[in-house]
Amino acid sequence: MTAITSDMRAVIQAAHLCFAATVTPDGKPNLSPKGTIRVWDDDHLFFLDIASPKTRANLEHSPFIEVNVVEQLSRRGYRFFGRAAFHRNDDVFREATKRIYSEEGTKYPVDSVVLIEVERAEEVVSPGYLHTRTEAEMRSAWRERRATLDAEFEHHVAKEPFRPYRLTPP
Repeated sequence: MTAITSDMRAVIQAAHLCFAATVTPDGKPNLSPKGTIRVWDDDHLFFLDIASPKTRANLEHSPFIEVNVVEQLSRRGYRFFGRAAFHRNDDVFREATKRIYSEEGTKYPVDSVVLIEVERAEEVVSPGYLHTRTEAEMRSAWRERRATLDAEFEHHVAKEPFRPYRLTPP
């Protein structure tokens, strides 16, 4: 098992978004964003299963999961590998939902809490560091780049607004 370091915690806290990779029963990859990734303790991560029927089905078939978390401006993060377990209507479920609801100021229809026992973690570092001397320089460059990308997307959204569908509880 790999201990979750203070840097890993900081990246997860800053990002609050990960991409979770699972494998379907017929061996195909499934990648799904999870906006509620958090650190549970020194050895575990968790996210809320809000609208993840494919991820849920895949983990029920095989508990192995990889979660990638990258802090956008620093262009670095971690890959976490481990086994997932579902928690419903137990102390883990109650504590995890309480934490997320409190932090985000909203409630979601939660099927379960996915608790991941981290067996291994690896750094993810952008090749941009080949041309950037420090993390501060990387963050500064990406703040400027993000501003440009955000302005371009705002222009797109003004022309073609997104009309979200309503999620139905699982």
